[in-house]
Amino acid sequence: MRRLFPVTDETAAPAPGGEPGEGAAGREWSLAELAAAYAYPEPGPGRSGPYLRANMVSTLDGAAQHDGRSQPISNATDMRIFGTLRALADVVVVGAETVRREGYRP
Repeated sequence: MRRLFPVTDETAAPAPGGEPGEGAAGREWSLAELAAAYAYPEPGPGRSGPYLRANMVSTLDGAAQHDGRSQPISNATDMRIFGTLRALADVVVVGAETVRREGYRP
């Protein structure tokens, strides 16, 4: 299974007490670094797209929401990656009930 966060020398071993994505140096990745890590492959032989990505969070017991919302089960790292993936997308598809409960805006 492919890891959702790109595993590199920087991300493989978080600092003691740090969250995944803070890297071995214990620093937080910039938005530009996250965008580069999640960028679509460059066009070339065998890589023409279009590409589809899916992203979600869940609890250890498999729940995807708490009291009807997913935000309470997310942490800051989840939200940064979520925002980065959305910023890179040409289209974002979200269910109507999610839009209502989460208070999504354009």
